[in-house]
Amino acid sequence: MKHPHCHGASARFVVVAALAAWLGVSQAASPAFVVGDPVRVTRSEMLLFQGKNLAGAAKGQEFTLLKHDAAKKQVFVAFMKDDGTLVAASLPDEAAEPAASRATSDLVRGAEAFRDQRYDEAKRLFTRAAQDKQQAALAGALFTRVNGAIGSASLARTNAASKTAATTTLQTLRDTAEGLAKAGMPSLALPLDEGTDRLGAQVPGLTVPATKVDRPDLTKRATISQRSYLLARQAFALKQLVTASKHVAAGLEAEPAHVELKAMQPLVQKDVEEADSLCKTAKKLQRQPNGAVHALSAIDDGLKLCTDHADLRELRKTLAAAFEERTSPQVTPAFLAMAKVGTAGTILEEGRKLYTVRCTECHDLEMLDGRSLAGWSGMVSSMGRRAGLNDTEKSRILEYIGAAQKVVEAGGAK
Repeated sequence: MKHPHCHGASARFVVVAALAAWLGVSQAASPAFVVGDPVRVTRSEMLLFQGKNLAGAAKGQEFTLLKHDAAKKQVFVAFMKDDGTLVAASLPDEAAEPAASRATSDLVRGAEAFRDQRYDEAKRLFTRAAQDKQQAALAGALFTRVNGAIGSASLARTNAASKTAATTTLQTLRDTAEGLAKAGMPSLALPLDEGTDRLGAQVPGLTVPATKVDRPDLTKRATISQRSYLLARQAFALKQLVTASKHVAAGLEAEPAHVELKAMQPLVQKDVEEADSLCKTAKKLQRQPNGAVHALSAIDDGLKLCTDHADLRELRKTLAAAFEERTSPQVTPAFLAMAKVGTAGTILEEGRKLYTVRCTECHDLEMLDGRSLAGWSGMVSSMGRRAGLNDTEKSRILEYIGAAQKVVEAGGAK
């Protein structure tokens, strides 16, 4: 292998292809969305599975496209549940857009296409991957070796004298797979090696060189890295960084050269460390006279960085009453007197109930003074769509938030 130093590829499950087949995918179904390529969520949206809410998707989050149903205006994407089950989740196509494909992902998809005997697709993906400077050497080498092996095998089917040359090209693929495995790229090495078997089987009487890799070990490692990458990517998008960190570590242990996991690792670590620092600050402020308000702000800032930070969440529970005053104060006579709004208390209470119940289905409540009322209006409009709120319910929530903001800014209703 001439390029053992090249980076590894992003992981993909064979199950993704199976899901796409189950959905009845046609590769040419849409000129805008390409099956297998990534799509980006353009707004906060709720993913559905079998018609039911599955999970919230953050704006900018990316998924692998399985199908675009133009008639129903839906896209189906690969989503991994916490138990490791990969499912086809859906969202409105107006809430998604094609995203730039990663070269490392194209390398793995190209190897998988070669394994599955979709040779034109393999060449296309290797060619696209070669446009990336970092992956150009490896992609070019794979294209040359795969293309050469395919051509030699085709010639050997009709010309017995060409079988020796075909065996030589298959041996090159075996050596390449071995080099990739040693370089920490099981997700790339495994399909390339398996594809060598299938290509060789197409030529009767051809001597196919024996594999040089430990396939059970590669299968185990590739499965772990693929699962870890998808879970890490989903957790990272939702700022569940402690969870993401664990998945990144597990993925890199299985596939040390995984480019996306290696790139994600320092980003996760940086924000977790900052959340740790904010947690320490909050604990210090909590012990100081009149330091609770500042402690709450530090906790809130930390949880915005890392929503699953255990110590911050525990500290938030400890200061639950103080948090309620800043995030969702009760509608009391003192509240109404301080808010000085014309809205009836019953309507404000209805808005508070909707806000504290429906708006916490996907995330914790935020500090009310953390954004302007205009900012809250945009947030409620976006999140209300995910929560299935109608216009009246969204209006009730905003009426409550507007009144509660005045109370919080005035120091709270005592």
